[in-house]
Amino acid sequence: MRTPSVEKTELIARLKEEFKDSEPIFTEEILLAWNEYSRSRVFQLLRELCADGLIIKYTHGVYYFSETSFLGAPLPLDATKIAEKRYLKADGKVFGYYSGLALLNTVGLTNQVPNVREIVTTKETTRVREVSIGRARFLLRRAKAQVNEENAPLFQILEIFSRTDKPLEEYQTENILSLTDDGRIDAKMLEECARYFPKRALKNLKGSEIWSHVG
Repeated sequence: MRTPSVEKTELIARLKEEFKDSEPIFTEEILLAWNEYSRSRVFQLLRELCADGLIIKYTHGVYYFSETSFLGAPLPLDATKIAEKRYLKADGKVFGYYSGLALLNTVGLTNQVPNVREIVTTKETTRVREVSIGRARFLLRRAKAQVNEENAPLFQILEIFSRTDKPLEEYQTENILSLTDDGRIDAKMLEECARYFPKRALKNLKGSEIWSHVG
């Protein structure tokens, strides 16, 4: 029979093989990794491991292994990483994207830095709601269509042009095109995505430099 110290060491090693430092680890992922244990035993072990300083609990349902600063102090987990893993992308699958002012700021269409970042995601069942993760706030919007790696950039581009009809600066055009993998926009997929936006989105897009990259 293994002693508790050996048991904990083996379980921590199993998690470290799968998760990097400063990467959020959700409770459901730990339950899956330690599936030979009952749920109650997993939570007991987590409490003990946190008390031993072997893993850190960020908030309910979220744990992580901390990186250390050059002074040797543990660095806190970035709340954005939690939001992105929960609502944008995980395990190589894309299911959401940034929208609103956060998106416009990313491509240089506004200098405003939003206090609340908007995310459109298929992982949300409520039409819209605000969540707080640590000190960061996010506004979640339920996606109107399935979001994946191929169409997420097109949804973002259409949202941009549903919000602006102004001529783009060269750097803004480059920033918008950088949302895609290769700077090209598939016309058929764009048409399918446009069904979920006001008509002005496609109209404004056609009147911009971006349209020359649609094919």
